[in-house]
Amino acid sequence: MPADSSTPAVFLSTFQKLVPTHLETPWAEEDGLSTGELDALLAASPAAEAIREAGDENGSENGDENGGDAGGIPIPLSLYEFHRALGNCPDLLETDHFFFDADELEIRDGFLMFLEDSGESTVWGLPVADAELPDPLVWRRSTGADAEHGVWTCEGGTFSEFAMDLLQWTFEEPEDSENA
Repeated sequence: MPADSSTPAVFLSTFQKLVPTHLETPWAEEDGLSTGELDALLAASPAAEAIREAGDENGSENGDENGGDAGGIPIPLSLYEFHRALGNCPDLLETDHFFFDADELEIRDGFLMFLEDSGESTVWGLPVADAELPDPLVWRRSTGADAEHGVWTCEGGTFSEFAMDLLQWTFEEPEDSENA
């Protein structure tokens, strides 16, 4: 878990409530990941590999320079707990937008990419430099995850706000949006 394993969950229950809210079924442990499962997936991700390679280039043993990472990845608490709550819930993670699985997280341009649109033309990420913040601001890049570089623009909301709003919008009934 980021920072310290004795840290109490801050965002976990909020993300767990997304299952009954949008899927009309109770949240179950199978919807999420245990800390051990999540840490193993994070350690196998392209982001972890990039951190290890950067550590090797800098003469560091493991690339773990700050205390706020899991599996070698600098990951904010909100994103970590999002995967703890919903890491095995494709009905929420794979809609019009695709949240990266924990073992798919990747770093580009100094951002930890976590989401891509279904057209693979836009990707969202969190600044690696802000990984120690519990709930950093989300940034958007108008080139897909496969593009080597792109220009990032701040979305103006934190990860938890962004994820909640995105899923609310995704599951909004069409008549709801016409009346808004």
